[in-house]
Amino acid sequence: MAQRMTRRGPLTRDEIVQRALELAEAEGIEKLSLHKVAAAVGVRTMSLYNHVDDKADVLDAMADVILRGIAIPEPGTMDWADELRALARAFRAAALRYPRSAPLVLTRRMNAPAALPVVETALRVLGRAGVEGPAAVRVLRAFIAFLIGTLAREVGSAPTYAGAIPGIIASREQDLVDSGFPAVAAVAAELAVCDHEAEMEFGLEMLLGAVRRRVEAGG
Repeated sequence: MAQRMTRRGPLTRDEIVQRALELAEAEGIEKLSLHKVAAAVGVRTMSLYNHVDDKADVLDAMADVILRGIAIPEPGTMDWADELRALARAFRAAALRYPRSAPLVLTRRMNAPAALPVVETALRVLGRAGVEGPAAVRVLRAFIAFLIGTLAREVGSAPTYAGAIPGIIASREQDLVDSGFPAVAAVAAELAVCDHEAEMEFGLEMLLGAVRRRVEAGG
């Protein structure tokens, strides 16, 4: 069978996935379609099926690209806590390269082969710290749940409105008190804004502190 061609030469799976990522970042993942991807690479939609199974296959491949972008820290060059910090920060950095596509990683592909280097690194680091077996798996899952939660909030946020919200809530502070929510009223301005990086670092230190206490207690 003749090689199907695009305006740039032979069509490849990698080009399809890269164009899909570009479209998702430009228009949003919810607007992505195989028809748009085909137009972007310069072929008819049916030509894509020589390289991908369906839209789900494209979405999974997009997630794999993001996961492969995680910069795994060099093993043994820092202590276990610093290595886990570096791994968490690398996960966040990789996701934020494709913020509108990042939900694919957070909701679809943490069991993907492309995620195995991250899982392997985390388990090895925990082993060096003295946390192994089922305990290491539970700690790993806690870290993954934390990272997914904080990143889901970050990539789904609406910073355009963030600057206006504190004033709106502050102006209704007495209403909150009168409605029986004095604790909320006391920190209303803080609740209305979120420094995503600072929030991740705060939560990360809480988790690391818990792991450290477990290690000191003998695993």
